[in-house]
Amino acid sequence: MTLTNLPKNKKAVLLKRPENEITDDIFDIIDEDCIEPKEDELLIRVDTIAIDAWIRTTFDEGSYHETSEIQQGIGALGIGEVLVSNSDKFKEGDFVSGPMGAQTHITMHSAAYQKVENNKADPELNIGLLGLTTGLTAYFGLLDVGKVKKDEFVVVSGAAGGVGIIVCQLAKAKGAKVIGIAGGEDKKKFLLDVLKADYAIDYKNQNVREELESIAKDKIDVFFDNVGGEILNDVLNNLNTGARIAICGAISQYNNFENILGPSAYLKLAERYSRMEGFTVMHFSEKFPEAIKELTRLYDSGDIIVPTHYEEGIESFPKSIQMLFNGGHKGKLMVKM
Repeated sequence: MTLTNLPKNKKAVLLKRPENEITDDIFDIIDEDCIEPKEDELLIRVDTIAIDAWIRTTFDEGSYHETSEIQQGIGALGIGEVLVSNSDKFKEGDFVSGPMGAQTHITMHSAAYQKVENNKADPELNIGLLGLTTGLTAYFGLLDVGKVKKDEFVVVSGAAGGVGIIVCQLAKAKGAKVIGIAGGEDKKKFLLDVLKADYAIDYKNQNVREELESIAKDKIDVFFDNVGGEILNDVLNNLNTGARIAICGAISQYNNFENILGPSAYLKLAERYSRMEGFTVMHFSEKFPEAIKELTRLYDSGDIIVPTHYEEGIESFPKSIQMLFNGGHKGKLMVKM
């Protein structure tokens, strides 16, 4: 590709900030010229992006993650192919992972990227399993924060989502007994039949607290929480002594930042000599190589699979973000450009 023949970029932008729930009218899809890469920069064709819950938090001002500005690009992680390289680290045709944004092309400094495994577009491996916001988050949350041990009871909320599917399987691989929580009979069946969870609870049609008491009353050793809200209280009321709770996210609260529901049963932590700890994956960056090696081993052995739901094209981005909150998918959610 010559620099005089750069492709057009198509990207999703915010038209306005959401009031609460995400709706189609806060987005637009626009066309623009690609930016010519400078020294040490790359022009990348975006292949696939991950649709992660953290993206929703960027739509609000004052986000922990960088706020998405109105009429500007929206952040997303993914993989892509290098079209033009002005860096000694990469050549044209290399597949790289890193910040891609909700768009078809990106120009950025090469330091933001790393070459992907086997130099090919393998979203299930390079985004689903080895991605920062999925497999690596699951790994460190369960093992370093949750400190799971063989034969312990592990509860996973949002168990049919991108992080939850890895947590469930990783806990099984470590010899734990897994209780997955998800919404709907179809997802309950998915947890039992596909992910091989020992137990599954459908929070839409079952009473979570009653089900937890039936399965593991006062015996929950580890809780990996992706959801927050009332489910967190249900787990707090059934902790074992010395339990560990890893707070990964609270997707049930992301559309309601002005009135977040916190845990009213937090005194159970003191009663049960237990702890609740929040984390982000970047706290463990020095241990990424160790995690990648172990996750890849489990993937190659078949102990971990990465069920994935694909939407096609940048035009599907608004719908895909909404799917995170309406339960319209199972497994890791991605948009393939």
